[in-house]
Amino acid sequence: MRTKWLLIGIGLLVSVVAIAAIACDDDDENGGDGGGARELTATLSEMEGSGVTGTAILTEDDDGTTRVVVSMEGLPEGPHANHIHHVTCDAQGEVHLTLEELQAGADGVAEATTTDFPEEDPDRELNYFAVGHYIAVHVGGNDTVGAVISCGNIE
Repeated sequence: MRTKWLLIGIGLLVSVVAIAAIACDDDDENGGDGGGARELTATLSEMEGSGVTGTAILTEDDDGTTRVVVSMEGLPEGPHANHIHHVTCDAQGEVHLTLEELQAGADGVAEATTTDFPEEDPDRELNYFAVGHYIAVHVGGNDTVGAVISCGNIE
């Protein structure tokens, strides 16, 4: 009888240790670096032969809000609106959030960082953007917007 209780106790202890190990596991799921930092990315591809490509990196700041850095090349010189949209590039959904405007120089390169999300936006956390969102860069600035010239799904 004593052996039976000893085996049950060992089994429970092993189970608790296994559950704790799984709960504390910090693998690289969703782009984490294993150290707690979380990251999502979008690879922006050209649309309609525009030649405009780039990347967007979304990270979670210490306050739980999201930082978005969009880096592009091949842009026509001047301002370019860029947004986070709902759904996917293929579906072309509605704008969720207007990002900082890109300002391309003569070399066609631009980078913009967005950290200020509207206070009334309840969906400012990184997890919200992990599914069903994409980033679109437009031919014109925020005042004219125009066609999408580069697009990438957030993953």
